[in-house]
Amino acid sequence: MKTNRLRAVFVWALLVFQTAVLLLFAGQKKGFFVDEIYSWGLANSYYKPDVALYDVFDHWITGEEFNDYITVRPDQRFAYGSVYYNQTQDVHPPLFYMLLHTVSSLTPGRFSKWQAVAVNLLFYMGCLYLLYKTAALLLDGDGYAAAAMLLWGLSPGGLSTGIFARMYMMMTFFTMAGVYTFVKLLLDGQTAKRLVALAAVTFLGLLTQYYFVFLAFFLSGFYVLWKLYERKWKEAAVFAVVMLGAVGAMVLCFPACIAHLTRPDNFVAEETGRNLTTFAAVPTNLIAFISSINMDFLGGRIRETAAVAAVAFAGGLLYRWRRKKRGGTPVYPADRKTVTVLGLTAACILSFLCIVVVAVVPGARYLYNLYPVMAVLGVWWAVHLTDWCLCGRKAAPVYAAMLLGMGFLYGTGYGRGCVQYLYPENEARVRAASENSGCYCLYVTDYRNAPLTQDLLELSGYRGIYITSAGHLDRLPEILAEKGTVDSLVVYVDTNDFWSSGYDDARVLEQIKKETGYHESRFLYENELSKAFLLE
Repeated sequence: MKTNRLRAVFVWALLVFQTAVLLLFAGQKKGFFVDEIYSWGLANSYYKPDVALYDVFDHWITGEEFNDYITVRPDQRFAYGSVYYNQTQDVHPPLFYMLLHTVSSLTPGRFSKWQAVAVNLLFYMGCLYLLYKTAALLLDGDGYAAAAMLLWGLSPGGLSTGIFARMYMMMTFFTMAGVYTFVKLLLDGQTAKRLVALAAVTFLGLLTQYYFVFLAFFLSGFYVLWKLYERKWKEAAVFAVVMLGAVGAMVLCFPACIAHLTRPDNFVAEETGRNLTTFAAVPTNLIAFISSINMDFLGGRIRETAAVAAVAFAGGLLYRWRRKKRGGTPVYPADRKTVTVLGLTAACILSFLCIVVVAVVPGARYLYNLYPVMAVLGVWWAVHLTDWCLCGRKAAPVYAAMLLGMGFLYGTGYGRGCVQYLYPENEARVRAASENSGCYCLYVTDYRNAPLTQDLLELSGYRGIYITSAGHLDRLPEILAEKGTVDSLVVYVDTNDFWSSGYDDARVLEQIKKETGYHESRFLYENELSKAFLLE
């Protein structure tokens, strides 16, 4: 009893420590990726999934429309029908947005990064706990389970998952919950309680992010094949019916998912379909995802890590060979835990390859739900390969060296900015926008949502904003005349040619100068989709 109490204290101490580290990094977050702003907009705007639906083009606005898009009005709190509708018009299921809307409804009229951090924090802590429980089932010893917990929770990738104001932390939790339940089914047997739990996790995971389906599909396939191998036909059939029922329930609850995956007028659906049929994105995605794993776990030192691992493994093989010559090599029979790990490893690799094939943008976020599973598998394989090389002899010094090595890599990763979505450079953007908040603002875009959404927080602080296309710049004299004498004008130009208009900022500025009395232009800052200038 005392041992169990000490174990619980130890686990909770680790959990609290890692949560504190996450909060420390979250406190340093100074800006947002455009998709993060979409999170608040889709969660909190009242039946208006895009900011363009607020009638913001070709007339002067105050920026109040932008605040209305990302915050909850007092009379629109807990409006889940609006959240559901907005997601039918988007490309993701609604569960994460409903939770973010719930938190935002507790603070109506306010926008804060901590609203999303609060949602992520809950699932980050839950994921840590489930990761520990899963590792404890597969590995003998609390130390190994704690190592797996630390390997994911303190990694730049794990911290980035918890900081990113999107649904990926939530999906990661449900993925880990599904993996834990699968392991329990394989090791302890199939029961009605576990099947119901797995069905619920599958239903909620699919309602969070469609990429959840990959690992769930391959684990389900492995489980059914294993039951058929054991000649437990009835258990295989019941399991298949339960899992198909969970998928069917999700489709019935959110039928828009079918349109999300098939509609030809949506860029993401169209590109996903093209990737599936042509495999065109595989080379680019494979390189990008390996690079992401390098930054998220190895601090950008994949070559050095591979070299050290190769030398260590070669040394282990040499040691095993010498032991074998002396007749001291034990035999390791394949037990049920080993079979479970092999199935989990295969499912993880196949899921990774599917993501490589279908991902439209090679962002690390699409791998985030695999990261804690990779941490469990990484510790399992490291322990068993070390044990195999050393022929069962004590390996404490080797494990200590591994932990020190990972600590060095994580520290290197922190220093090199591998923890993502902090955007420290955004302080300069906010300062530049604040210093010119008394100016009027002209935003030049071909009526695109993405750049407007990206710049929304800065735009809402200007005295007035006029949003129009480059084709309407000949009307600038009369547009500015509506505001009298305008000595200084902040100009944003939508410059990205993939997600937005792709205007040439130099040509746009030259045309503005030609149509108006402005002669001097000063560069203020740039974002991924736009550039900002001050004209005087």
